[in-house]
Amino acid sequence: MDLSSRLRAIVRDTPRRELTYEPDVGRFEARVDLDRVAEILGGRRVTTDFGQCLAIDRRYESDRWHGDVQIGNCELDDCDALRLLDPALVPPGVDVSPVPADNQSPRTIFIDLETTGLSGGAGTVAFLVGCGYFDVGAFQVRQFLLTSYASERALLAAVAEFFGGTNLIVTYNGKTFDVPVMETRWMFHRLPMPDFSQAGTVPHFDMLHPARRLWSSRFGSGDGGDTAGCRLTTLERDVLGFQRIGDVTGLEIPGRFFQFLRTGDPRPLEPVLEHNRLDLVSLAAVTGHALRLARAGDVACRDEAEALALGRVLERAGVVDRAEACYRRAALSSCADVRGEALYRVGLRCRRDRRFDEAAAAWRDIVALTEPAANRRRRALAQLRQFAVEALAIHHEHRAKELEVARELALFALTDDPPPPSRAEGLRHRLARLDRKIARRGNRLLFS
Repeated sequence: MDLSSRLRAIVRDTPRRELTYEPDVGRFEARVDLDRVAEILGGRRVTTDFGQCLAIDRRYESDRWHGDVQIGNCELDDCDALRLLDPALVPPGVDVSPVPADNQSPRTIFIDLETTGLSGGAGTVAFLVGCGYFDVGAFQVRQFLLTSYASERALLAAVAEFFGGTNLIVTYNGKTFDVPVMETRWMFHRLPMPDFSQAGTVPHFDMLHPARRLWSSRFGSGDGGDTAGCRLTTLERDVLGFQRIGDVTGLEIPGRFFQFLRTGDPRPLEPVLEHNRLDLVSLAAVTGHALRLARAGDVACRDEAEALALGRVLERAGVVDRAEACYRRAALSSCADVRGEALYRVGLRCRRDRRFDEAAAAWRDIVALTEPAANRRRRALAQLRQFAVEALAIHHEHRAKELEVARELALFALTDDPPPPSRAEGLRHRLARLDRKIARRGNRLLFS
């Protein structure tokens, strides 16, 4: 085990003692009337062994639309498709089907936190824990709100109890942020952690990583997006067709919570609660859309770029036939970059399956695609062209036995766009070998 896992094991196995102090309301916190806050925010009291916190419930019926997606179509109902998006999620044979264990405990829960900062560490507190789950087709959201620092243990206990019976959690960047933050707070207060933590046994599906593989290339420049980010708000606009109006920004959220602590007025938190609810609904909708793509393949893709990205995901999961179908659709793209990579991947797939003539056809298409000078100046296409010419030289030498054609292609690869020294040396070696083969064949013809 690594050091982090060993420390978690020590904390988990050590007998727990109660805290020697009881947190009190700080001098910068107003006395909060829970009943008044609950009435304004539409919530209710939740009582635990450590005090009370606030829970706020909202329900999104199955016939409600979230952009271009209907809520009822977002339910995660296919464990095998989840494994295609994340092969490391759970081993085959382990059931993570989202079927409730009983009438109170949903099995699949979507999680999103709002915190007092993004830096992490013991000073970062999750003041709002948003949880979503599907209930008879509708999407139910339950939010646990921290009304004072003194009630954090009550909130953590309520969240831990809520997660009883869960067999799958879904987050967006939760492996890096949400779950570690919650683990830190449970350990800080010496409270038992539920099984959904990283030290537990419940599978954790982080949608950020499949989202990057499927759609990050769409946000490589402009529109405030970047390849590393792939923000959920960007996905809901581009993938779901949903546009937020009057949404609170992430930078404002901690300040609104601190204002609530100082004044006791919960009204500044209403936009924060709505922001968190929209994050949860969008997370469920984006995950459901990715699941439909993994299940249906290229026919569900909106365009060739999405088909290419889905092909990579399916190939990574070992579903090579469906991945090739995605690549062949992407090879019809009018975008040279998309078509070039798709043809390259089709050629590799055919060559591995010993369909050499089909692979050679893909290499020829790449050479034809990269012929214009404007395209050849683009580094990625130039590299594809060089690879395709060399692959054709190999094909004509070893498969088609057309030595003169192979020699012309090898010479062309050496002179058209000079390769790096290591590859140039290999091409010169190939030319010399072809010259010897051609000479030997000429001698046999002469004396026959």
